Amino acid sequence: MDRYMTIRSIILSTMLVSFNLLAGSAFAESSVWKVSKDNNYFYIGGTIHLLSEQDHPLPAEFDLAYNDAGKIFFETDLAATETPEFQSKFIAAMTYSDDRTLEGELEPAIYRKLENFMTSRQMPIAQFSKFQPWGVSLMIVILEYQRLGMMPNYGVDAYFNGRALSDHKRIMGLETADEQLNFLKSMAGMDPNAGIEYTLRDLKRLPESMAAMKESWRSGDLDALAESAFMLQMQEEFPQIYNTIVTNRNNAWMAQLVRLTEDSAKEFVLVGAMHLYGKEGILNQLALQGFTVEQL
Repeated sequence: MDRYMTIRSIILSTMLVSFNLLAGSAFAESSVWKVSKDNNYFYIGGTIHLLSEQDHPLPAEFDLAYNDAGKIFFETDLAATETPEFQSKFIAAMTYSDDRTLEGELEPAIYRKLENFMTSRQMPIAQFSKFQPWGVSLMIVILEYQRLGMMPNYGVDAYFNGRALSDHKRIMGLETADEQLNFLKSMAGMDPNAGIEYTLRDLKRLPESMAAMKESWRSGDLDALAESAFMLQMQEEFPQIYNTIVTNRNNAWMAQLVRLTEDSAKEFVLVGAMHLYGKEGILNQLALQGFTVEQL
């Protein structure tokens, strides 16, 4: 694993494997929301986990929320994902410990498609022979994003994690690193051939979708995100995976989020943008529980 392929890279990139976002029209709002109840409030920001240097500075609304908050929440503890113990767990989860191989688990035609793609990127497929198909999907997506200039260290999460450390703000995780690993491992339940084919299909249109993805995110256009072909396709083709890594996590996070207005402290919660929209999204769930949700 090269110096760019860190476990944090994989964690921050995973949701981009299946949830590329297509944009609609932009308007003068942002992906930051103020959530209020009983004269107290906190902020929620929708993030993209990988960005390029050219995507900075981030929209001013992110700075407004960050500067007002004393505590910063991320999906998970990013520092914990960098420990040797966790890295060993993650690699073990993505690889076979028995006599199975990547080639043996895939249909010949799908394996050839994957091999052709990896050859075009100067990646010998033999180096991935013990990886499970879902692990290979993560790897090639991360590398493809990085080839196009999108890196985890420029992502919203990593950027504000670094600032919070420097500013000595309290950093919290909505779930533990092990809990997030268990969610990611659920991707092993995806049909291996369908998963690889889906990933390769999405990567073909990745360059064209990147600019639109960023435009929707910068403008906070949740309708465009929810109605994108990528999201609808994921929900239709892999509903169990979608429920596991989106809906179930949203529901689990709500137990913490509803308590954030119990005192006057200010928090800034940063989660992937896909967790915000739709009836199962945390913004809608908060509104249904009587919170006032205002887009900045």
